[in-house]
Parts: sequence; structure tokens; C-alpha cells
Amino acid sequence: MLKPVIALLCCIAVPAVEAQVRVVDSSPQSVRSGAARQQESVEQKTESYNQIQSLLQEVSELRALVEEQGHELSRLKQLQLDNYVDLDRRVSSLGGASKAQPRESDQSVEASPAPLDVSAPVNEGASEADEYKAAYDLLRQRQVDQSLVAFKEYLKKYPAGEFSANSCYWLGEIFLLKNQLPQARDWFSKLLQDFPESTKVPDAKFKLGKVYHLMGDKKRAKPLLEDAAKGLGDSARLAKQYLQDNF
Repeated sequence: MLKPVIALLCCIAVPAVEAQVRVVDSSPQSVRSGAARQQESVEQKTESYNQIQSLLQEVSELRALVEEQGHELSRLKQLQLDNYVDLDRRVSSLGGASKAQPRESDQSVEASPAPLDVSAPVNEGASEADEYKAAYDLLRQRQVDQSLVAFKEYLKKYPAGEFSANSCYWLGEIFLLKNQLPQARDWFSKLLQDFPESTKVPDAKFKLGKVYHLMGDKKRAKPLLEDAAKGLGDSARLAKQYLQDNF
């Protein structure tokens, strides 16, 4: 009676054991497949890490670029302010001199010009001196854009007039104030080329040297600044200081 029962249990157990053994597949192909999946997972993680590092590097570079541009913008704003203060000082000093003398620097301008109505054009019968005076008064009144137009109109009518050199100089100053360096360079250069005997030459040399330096052309800037520094006037002092600060 016991033997049939034992035989029956053995018949039931053997298939179960065989089934459990068959669950574990240790064939070489299965091992290779598992290793391949593991390698693929490692490669994916490595690629993701590299992408994150690359993005972090780009963010760092962009942040540095933004900071650099911020510094450059601040420098340009300060430069424009310095140019305005310098122009204001020059115009004010010449305006003060015109009250004590009948000439503005080397120009035949009235001592105390009447206030100018900037909305009204210069009379058709106005003299050359009157037209220059009108443009200069606009500059003294800080009407910079209107003054620019008036100086150009004067030069159009009097390209070799008594005040043409001074008009070129003030146009250069105005464009320097506006930080329009190529135009400032052209007007200062025109003064030096067309009016080499003008009393504005030392000032124009200093300003042209400064413009070239601001444009990144130190090779052209330095000789002009050194030449301006050889003089005795205010432009010589400014040129010496500029050379000391920037070269």
C-alpha cells in the first residue's frame, strides 16, 4: 500500500523540479544578451551625463558673455557721459570768453549774442558770420541735433569760409558725443587736411587720436596723441593724460 503512494509522489515531484530548473537560462547567448543590455544602459547614462555637462558649459559661457557685454555697455555709457561733460566744458569756456572779447576763439562772433529762436530759420540775408553764430548758439543752448544740421548747412554754403575749420571741429565733437566714431573721425580728419593752419588743429589732433583709440586703432592713435601732447595748451595736457592712462 505504501509503495504505490511513494511512486505517485515521485512522479509528481520530478516534473516540478525539472520545471524549476528550466527557469534559469544560463546559456552563453542569454549571458551575452544581458551583458549587452547592461552595456547599452551604461552608454545611455554616459551620453546623458555628457549632454548635461555640455549644456552646463554653454550656460557658463553665455553667462560670461552677458557679463562682458554688461561691462562694455557701462563703459560706453560712461564714455558718452565723459564726452558730454568735455563738450559742455569747452562750449561753456568759449561762451565765457566771448563775453569778454569780440571774438569766439579765432572767430568773429558778437560778444553777447541774443537768445536764438531755434524754431526759426536763419534769415536769407544773414551773413556768413551770422549763420555760423546761429549754429554755435544752438550748440551753446544744448540743441545738439539742430546745431549739427546748422553747421552742415554752413559748410555747404561756405566750404572754405572763415569759420569752416571751427564748424568741422564742432561737428567732430558732436559725433563723438553721440558715440558715432566713424563720423567723428571724418570731421576731425577733414579739419586737419583742409585747414592745417587753424587754431583748432591741436584740439583736433587730440580728439582724432582719441577716436582712433576708441575704434581700436592704437597704431594711428598714438602718433596723433603724442603730437598733440607736444603743445602748451589744454589739448596738450589732455593728450598727455590720455597717453598715460591708455598706453
